[in-house]
Amino acid sequence: MGGADLRRLVDGARYLFTNEYERALLIRKTGWDAKELLGRVGAWVTTAGPQGAIVESVQEPAVSVDAAALRRTADPTGAGDAFRAGFLAGICHGAGHREAAQLGCAMAALVMETSGTQEYLFEPGEFLARIGESYGTRVAAGMAGRLGLTSPARAEEKV
Repeated sequence: MGGADLRRLVDGARYLFTNEYERALLIRKTGWDAKELLGRVGAWVTTAGPQGAIVESVQEPAVSVDAAALRRTADPTGAGDAFRAGFLAGICHGAGHREAAQLGCAMAALVMETSGTQEYLFEPGEFLARIGESYGTRVAAGMAGRLGLTSPARAEEKV
């Protein structure tokens, strides 16, 4: 896609998602520097693979989130889509940028541990335990309440 088309596509986006490679390519092709691009969108989310994600916004300080803990890597295909789905689910449930990025990173980890992009099994208690391992039990409890999921402690009680 050419620079003029990219500028029209990006300008006014509420959320702009890129990985590091796409970020550099977008800057080059649009002719806008990072600050100008950021000023044209609500928030710019850049995934950085094993380093996690960065969420930038003109209205708020940048947020950097570590990647969620991986138990194994089966197939990285679909991790970016899973991150975006988790991030946007968090935003739709009233999460701020940090919590939404943590949710996105946890979804990406879940998908990466499964062969195939949609073959993963979402178990709320297990998912919240993963969030607790990666970001702390307070974050997991907050997400459980926000998303209406069973908290890790209550999930263990059911076993």
